[in-house]
Amino acid sequence: MSNIAFSLVKVSKEITQKPFYRAVVQSNGVVETDELAELMATRTKQEASLFRYFLNVLSEELETQLLEGRKVKLGRLEMNLAIRGTFTSEDEEFDSAKHKLATVVRALNPFRGTMAAVVPENVTAGLTCTVSSAMDEGTKRPLEITGSNRLLIQGQRLGVSPDNPDEGVWLADPKTGDVVATAVVERSDSQTIDCAFPKPPAPGVYTLVVSCRNDARESLRPAVAKIKNFKVLSASTEEV
Repeated sequence: MSNIAFSLVKVSKEITQKPFYRAVVQSNGVVETDELAELMATRTKQEASLFRYFLNVLSEELETQLLEGRKVKLGRLEMNLAIRGTFTSEDEEFDSAKHKLATVVRALNPFRGTMAAVVPENVTAGLTCTVSSAMDEGTKRPLEITGSNRLLIQGQRLGVSPDNPDEGVWLADPKTGDVVATAVVERSDSQTIDCAFPKPPAPGVYTLVVSCRNDARESLRPAVAKIKNFKVLSASTEEV
């Protein structure tokens, strides 16, 4: 099964008066040279250092050939350079303020045939989540929690998978975004998350972060909702 998925982004009305959406292919991460070498080594039972050296040499040679104006055919892909932008006369020179040198990559057979058989999945709805309320389940006060009380979160397209470390509920430093306390999720579904902070941070104001995959592909990054100005109160100084 293909892991190619996309979401739809509405185009501004300033560009078109008709309903129009642009497809954005969802990223499943970035594979860099070292990781690619490890993957190739695993498949072929060879040393990763051999592939790492080969990939670095190949990258340098591709750059050289492209900058010398050659078209490079590499297995199932074809690469060349192109100039983007318009020229107003036959003698106009390249102007970096108006024109751009770009890389063009085309699929060759049999990659074209492989792509023709792929049907990307629209996961627009599965990549969003909204939080309508977050309150202390004991005091029923919104946007705060007292001590290690239970926190009740309600919204749409919620739901946390315990098997994905990128999903969950946590408090973050409002300035740095660093995680300062992680909640233990006791129950969750598409509309409700019931959780608690066994070790809540010092009383103060934080950013509450809710990260969930909400039935989208497991390979996709979870959707994230952030609630600013979320308060943590001390049980001994709880307001009356």
